[in-house]
Parts: sequence; structure tokens; C-alpha cells
Amino acid sequence: MLLVVVALFTLLATATRAQPVVGESCAPAACGGLTIKYPFWLRGRQPAYCGHPTFAVTCDDDATGATATPPSLNGSYLRVLAIHYGNSSVVAFHANLVDSSACAATRRANSELLFSANCSRTPPTGSLPVNCTGFRGGGEWFMSLNRMYDPGGPKRAVDTVGCLYSVVPVLPWSELRSAGDYAGFVRRGFLHEWAAVPGDCAACNGSGGECRYDAGAMAFGCFCPGGRLQPATCGE
Repeated sequence: MLLVVVALFTLLATATRAQPVVGESCAPAACGGLTIKYPFWLRGRQPAYCGHPTFAVTCDDDATGATATPPSLNGSYLRVLAIHYGNSSVVAFHANLVDSSACAATRRANSELLFSANCSRTPPTGSLPVNCTGFRGGGEWFMSLNRMYDPGGPKRAVDTVGCLYSVVPVLPWSELRSAGDYAGFVRRGFLHEWAAVPGDCAACNGSGGECRYDAGAMAFGCFCPGGRLQPATCGE
């Protein structure tokens, strides 16, 4: 069986050369309607010390913001729809799964789409055929919606016996009415949560500083007025 589960922290941070954590400002930046700030940083527009390496965001908008393509996360196929800094979560979708030329720490608040193929028996009850002619694996594909996302895979063995399958998390939705709905489900994204990252950025900002991350030392820093770099806040 084939299980594909997309999770935020399976992304490997791109190795970057250590650079000084002082100099250019790390003020919040805009991209695709999102506010990018620590632990995220805008690759190509901000220095790497403005955020954690894993949280690099690439923006496809031009300098005027004329386009609104959701930014990608750390050079991956994940496209970011929303960032919720208050509860450390991101809503994102996998761009490859909604490409017209291909077949279509993630948390349990998601539902899941179950794609099955090359079944040696009748496809899972309630599943719908989908057009995956552009998918290199070929074969006839079917899709069904499970109400709750299970990181370990489908709970009911009957859903996958005799089939190859992939699981794609999506935000909950009332019902799946037709095979054409699946792209819309995927575009709505699914919810990720990130674990704690070094430093208390809110405390640093509250003391008048800007949050920085030293990739070489793997440590948080608070850049304070006058050019001082403190380990936590400017009040130290």
C-alpha cells in the first residue's frame, strides 16, 4: 500500500550560510494578502536571519502586489492560504493536487480525501471516479471523503483492501457532491500546527526589539535600538 501524508515538519530546512543577525530591518512583510513575520521570513526580500530556516516563504507576487498567488513554504509544493500566529497554525494546500495536468504536523481537526487505485475488488463504498489520466501511475482512480483525518491512515481496512491508496487531509466540509468537488476541497487547504520555535518574539517586540534567528548558533536573538543583540528582550 502507498500512503502519502503531507505534514509541515517533514519539510527539510534549506541549508544556508550563517550570516550576521544585525543590519537590515525584519519588519513584517506582505505577500499574497498575508503578513509575514517571525518565525516566517520572506525569501529573496528579507535576510535569512528574519526567521527560522524551516519557515522560509517564497512570494510569487511582483513588487506591487499585482498578483495574489498563495506563497510557497520553504520551496515545497505547499501553498500557504493563512497564517494564524496566535495559535501557531497554518492553512495550506498541495499545489500538485489541484494542477489540471495531474491527479489530484497536520492535526485531527482536518477531514481526509482517500484516493484509491488499481483495486482488485469493488472500490470503497460511496467513492467517486476521478480523472487521473495525467498521473504517471495510471490506472483507474476513485476518491471518497472520510470525516476525520487519521495520521495513521484509514481506520477501516475495508476502505483500502486490494487497492493502492493515498490520503490527503482537507478542512472539514459538509458533503462531497461530485467528483469535480475534490479540487475545491484541496484548494481550501488543511490545517498544520507548528511546535514551539526558539525565543518569545512577542516579548522581544514588546520591549522595542525585532526578532532574529541565528542559523549558525541555532539561537534566537532580540535586536534592540542602538544595535544591541540580546538573547531574549531589550530590557536585559
